[in-house]
Amino acid sequence: MLKKILLTVFLFALSFLCRAYSANSLQDKLASHPHVDSIKIIGLSRTEENVVRRELLFKEGDGLTTGVLLRSIQALKNLQIFSFVRPYLELEPGNKVKLTLELSEKWTTIPFASFSQGGGTNYYYFGVYDINLFGKYIEAGLQYDNWNGEDGGIVWFRDPRFLDRRILLGADIWATQKPISLYNRKSDDQGEFVLQQKQLNLSIKKEIKSNLQLGLMFELSKDRLHNIQTTSAIDATTNKLLNNHQKSTTLLNTFIVELGKLNYDIDVVSGKKITFQLSHSNAALLSSDSFNKVKWVGQTYWQLPRRSYFATNLTLAATDTPLLQEYYYVGGFEHIRGYLDGQFRNRNYWQLNTEYRIPSYRSQWIILQHVLFIDVINSTHRVQDLTNFDNNVYSAGTGIRLISPKIYSFNGRFDFAFLTSEKTEISLSFGTQHFF
Repeated sequence: MLKKILLTVFLFALSFLCRAYSANSLQDKLASHPHVDSIKIIGLSRTEENVVRRELLFKEGDGLTTGVLLRSIQALKNLQIFSFVRPYLELEPGNKVKLTLELSEKWTTIPFASFSQGGGTNYYYFGVYDINLFGKYIEAGLQYDNWNGEDGGIVWFRDPRFLDRRILLGADIWATQKPISLYNRKSDDQGEFVLQQKQLNLSIKKEIKSNLQLGLMFELSKDRLHNIQTTSAIDATTNKLLNNHQKSTTLLNTFIVELGKLNYDIDVVSGKKITFQLSHSNAALLSSDSFNKVKWVGQTYWQLPRRSYFATNLTLAATDTPLLQEYYYVGGFEHIRGYLDGQFRNRNYWQLNTEYRIPSYRSQWIILQHVLFIDVINSTHRVQDLTNFDNNVYSAGTGIRLISPKIYSFNGRFDFAFLTSEKTEISLSFGTQHFF
């Protein structure tokens, strides 16, 4: 009788603490573990039940521990297709447990569009993608783009659980035309060109352990630079690259290592992750030119009280490519706020981004988050110059995020850089998703 009472108290506390996200206060080692008699999943209207079950680290008949249950719940949250995951535990005779998992699905079919016009050029694109296609946790999408009446597009596919294993299989097909603007460090307009690209990408990534993934990616690309327009501000090196490599074929082979793990819970990210990529293109294997690329990205997220957290991103990248389109275009939306997209173009760079994210309003449909940020980058032609801190460029400012727990990828971003170290023509940036 006493054993049954103690087991009932344990199950009640476990259920309550799981729903309260108090994983650190639970003990994973118990004198007697209950066994799972049944698993019931409720709340699914679109997602197949198998998508949920294959993330669980246990099945009917297995012993249940606090750690295993909490890690399984976090694995379901990391899919990012559920707005909440709630476990309920009921004691059954014979030291058995009935587990009910209640889930609420996000809307995952996401449309997108963009349009730009200027200098006699019209460029727009639109498309749609879904990361839970047919309720199978498969991502697929398509994009149509148009540059001055010329059609293009992208089709892509991702299966993160290929053959129901922790293997990601992906494929992309590109036939696009993208205008690329050229600037010098002082934001002077050097001109622009249109990159016509036909590309086939294949990738595979295997989860060796929960904190270790290995992958390979193959990118076969045929590029053409056309509609080249330059100004008097263009430098000799850029002008030479534009003229000497207007057509190229590249087979880029990339080896990927990911260490660590990031955990997601609607508007909060926690954990540490390092991604290392080593790429090689060889003139003896389909490519027009031989070159190498290396990239290292480290991300850290510290969760703080009241669902606020401090986040950092450090990226280092280098290449010896002779192709202008393979340079790193640093600046603006993805790299350093307060500057033009691609303002700092070079073969090598590093960037450090820090953010303090503070929620101020939460409801079932919307979350308002405030952000304080500092961005620093260094973009150079020679690798050894990356340690010359006199080349550093920085910005600092504040921003807001509008996040919807009910819609996947709904994250409106507005950032204002009120401090910059270099001349800039833009201080406000906006778009979707977190900066990193």
